[in-house]
Amino acid sequence: MSSFDKSERQMKNSDNNISINIKEHIKNGHHRAKYTFTDDPTDIIDLDIEKYNGIDHIKALNAYLEEMNLGKVEFTVFKCKSKSKIPAHYANIKLGNVSLASSFPEKYSLPEVAEQVAARNALVVLKKTHSYKNIPVTKDISIVAERLEKELKKNYAGLFCDKVESIYKEVYSEQLPSNWLVLLGQLTTNIIIEDLPNQNKSILYYDDSHADKKKHTDLMDTSVTESYENLPIMHFVDKTERSVTVSSVDSNNTFWVLFVHDSINDDYNTLFKLMNLPSESKHFIQMYKIDISDVYAVQIQDEWYRFQVMKIEDDSVTGIFIDLGMEWSVTKSNVMFLPQKFLKVSSQAIKCALTSLSFAPYFQVANTLFHKMLFGKEFTLVPDNIECDIPLVTLYDGKCNMNDVIRKAITEKTNFNKIHEKCERASLTYVADGYVYLHPPNETLTILESILDSISATHPLDKLYSKNSISPHKLYLVKCPDLNLWSRAIIHDFIFTDQKFKVYFIDYGNYGYIDQDKFIDLQSFDLFLSSIGPQALKVSFHLFPPENLIDQSRSRALYEMITEKSLDVFVVSTHSDGIQVVEIFDADDKNPNRLSFNTQLYQR
Repeated sequence: MSSFDKSERQMKNSDNNISINIKEHIKNGHHRAKYTFTDDPTDIIDLDIEKYNGIDHIKALNAYLEEMNLGKVEFTVFKCKSKSKIPAHYANIKLGNVSLASSFPEKYSLPEVAEQVAARNALVVLKKTHSYKNIPVTKDISIVAERLEKELKKNYAGLFCDKVESIYKEVYSEQLPSNWLVLLGQLTTNIIIEDLPNQNKSILYYDDSHADKKKHTDLMDTSVTESYENLPIMHFVDKTERSVTVSSVDSNNTFWVLFVHDSINDDYNTLFKLMNLPSESKHFIQMYKIDISDVYAVQIQDEWYRFQVMKIEDDSVTGIFIDLGMEWSVTKSNVMFLPQKFLKVSSQAIKCALTSLSFAPYFQVANTLFHKMLFGKEFTLVPDNIECDIPLVTLYDGKCNMNDVIRKAITEKTNFNKIHEKCERASLTYVADGYVYLHPPNETLTILESILDSISATHPLDKLYSKNSISPHKLYLVKCPDLNLWSRAIIHDFIFTDQKFKVYFIDYGNYGYIDQDKFIDLQSFDLFLSSIGPQALKVSFHLFPPENLIDQSRSRALYEMITEKSLDVFVVSTHSDGIQVVEIFDADDKNPNRLSFNTQLYQR
């Protein structure tokens, strides 16, 4: 196996880390980007601080701990980063080895306020738990079962075990035995106990429909399939080509496909019908604790589907309908408990990436092409690598390789090799040798830099230096000494200078000298990254032929005039060698009689 093959496998297996890094780079901008950072939206300037003046929750907490003989608590304050530079603190309280309460998710500029909020929350928790210390215990478990059946009939959707304990105390003025759940499970009753391993608790509901129980047992025979704590995930077991439909690309930039005309769908159809029976869906109750990666029930268009949580932000929950391959966001109140028996059938959608196009979804132009060419359409899928965390596949429309079609279309869309009459809001990259080098008005270079930075941060690229002879016809990945980043470059001159080759950096317009043994063949490393068009366009500055602009004082004056500005560029003419002559204006100058930078420099 070649070093490039090993590298590709390593890259794909750590794709999640790369994805996170790329998103952070794109969010924060690359090293030259002129982005303005906004304040952290979760920063709280302590507007509620007056609520705690005169009320010492810590003192009240300590008094309650002493009264109930519960021991002492330990406070921990965490200082967290804030883009707005406002000091921010969380406080957490432990009782013994157990985390009791905290001020999270709120944070406060004063640590003492965070401690007071955590103490207030801890006091609420303790009072709920220990307020019934002197209430008698119901010792006869048959009486407990009879009473619980009565209460569960009122709550047809079921109750969590801690809620059962609270209701029992309130209604009967007695407590349940400490091992009541175990004793109840040993009795023959109409109470169903559903364990939630990830939640470390159980849910109880009443069901006297013995016929339905028998039917459900036949459909979902628990004696045949082991009880899964986590959902079995659909995956490719071999490299057999399959008919699929592309259903979506999620916020993690991965594809989801569905098998078509496949017998494997039969089990899911049975499960789906069962999930949507009123006698079953009544048990889908609201969750009070939602965990990332767990699977729940969510209803859309009056039908229930299995929903895996990917992200939780405030009251919003984002996840994937694992049988549809569709990303969705709902409020927490719409995320419902899903009994374990509905996790026995594999997910129906498969997450994968297009071979040689793993990084393509980060580019907006690529996403547009995906929607136009792929989404909702049927293709023949050929797995290329099924050993990665995210399998690599090739899609065919008949004999047409869609991976190649999309890659070539992206190349055309990102190629900045000429300006068609005018280009608005371009930017300067370089002035050298009598020419001006411009960047296009899009984020292609920002994203490209982010990808290369993220790869270099997670993989030792210096181990991939090419052992083959260097060619003037190839595109290479090298470490640019001037910019101190990995950049795309071509060989400009084979004349040795201290064992170095002179190279041209196609995305910046500058030249440099690179050691002859420090080149990475970019096409072998990643075909897609080598297909993106150059991002630096060489143009001639109108009124200043190259032989005039090559003067160092003039080129420096021009650089200082237009650097850090958004530029409107108009084509005046084109030289016989294809280099365009342009006139450049300040894009932010709204004066109808604005002077071009060409005229301003000429008048000097």
